Amino acid sequence: MTRLSVALACAAMLCARAASAQAVHPSIPDAELPALLAQLDQRHFDAFNHCDIDALQALYAPDVEFFHDLNGRVMNREQFLQAVRKNICGKLQRRLLPDTLEVYPLAKVGALQMGRHCFVLTGQADCIQQGRFTILWRFDGTSWQIAKVFSYDHRPMAPR
Repeated sequence: MTRLSVALACAAMLCARAASAQAVHPSIPDAELPALLAQLDQRHFDAFNHCDIDALQALYAPDVEFFHDLNGRVMNREQFLQAVRKNICGKLQRRLLPDTLEVYPLAKVGALQMGRHCFVLTGQADCIQQGRFTILWRFDGTSWQIAKVFSYDHRPMAPR
């Protein structure tokens, strides 16, 4: 290989590496993602806790996949919304556990959000169950939608 071809090959690899390291979107610095995803998380679970099906439908992508450790089902958006209507509305509410939210940018896709939360019976004060979640938020350049959800490690709350 000539020096020129080696130089061109190295330059091509550097360009490819730089392109793959692009931010989620040029207008959204990676440093701002944790605050942005915290706001989206709040909006998501305000809708969940208040049974705002229209808001949930807007937040969930039509092709969303929802995986749950206790029922083993993969749900699409309509199945998820039906499950919320049947099993959550007026029965359970979700609380994010303090200092557990983590956010990681995914170049050209969006962001990965992970954390821990607990669930309370509506009208009650104490959590009865806790779990972990991982959410893939997809960003299309103008809006964020939930593309994949993994809800897992559900277990009763430890007694105080």
